[in-house]
Amino acid sequence: MPVIEVKYTQLVFNPEVQKYCLNPKFKCPNYDQSWACPPAAPYLEKELSRYKRFFLIYSELNLEDYVEKEKVNHPKRSKEKILNRLFWKENDRNDLEREINNFLAEFPSDHEEKIVLWGGHCNLCEKRDDKQCSYPSGAECQYPNEIRYSMEAIGINVDETIKNLNLGLNLEWPPKKYIRRFGLVCFK
Repeated sequence: MPVIEVKYTQLVFNPEVQKYCLNPKFKCPNYDQSWACPPAAPYLEKELSRYKRFFLIYSELNLEDYVEKEKVNHPKRSKEKILNRLFWKENDRNDLEREINNFLAEFPSDHEEKIVLWGGHCNLCEKRDDKQCSYPSGAECQYPNEIRYSMEAIGINVDETIKNLNLGLNLEWPPKKYIRRFGLVCFK
C-alpha cells in the first residue's frame, strides 16, 4: 500500500487550483454539479494547518498490464476502447478507495478528528439509493459529515506537491504508462 507521511508544509496550496476544472481544453463535467466540487468546495488551506499528521495515499494502475488483463476478458475489444477513460475510471477509483479504507482500518489513531480527501468527485450519492448529488437541485448535501472532497477541490496542487516530495513519480497528462490517483488523510 503506497502510503507516505508528509508534512503540512510540503502540501502546495493555491486557490487557482479550484479553477482548473474550467480549463478551456477540458471542462470537468462535475464542476458546479456537486457539493464536493468547485465552486461549492471550500478552500481549506487554513483549516488543514490545524491538523498534525498527513498521509498521502495513492493507487497506481499500470496501463500495459491493464490492457493485457482486459484483452483476456474481452478479446475483441480494441486497445483504444480499453484505454478509454470510461472503462478504467471506476476500477482505478475503487483501488484508491480500498487503499484509503485499508489504511484507516490498520492505522492506530487516537486522533479524534480527521479529514479524508479522496481522488475524484464525491460519489456517495451515486453509490447509495440517492443516485445523484442534491447540489443541482439546490437541496442541502445529503451526507455533510461524509462528503468526499478531492485534494484539488479544496485547493491542493497535487502535481506540485508530488514534485516537491521527490517521489520519482512522473505524472502524465494524459496518462501513457501509469494512472495514479491520490488521496490525503489528515489527523488533528
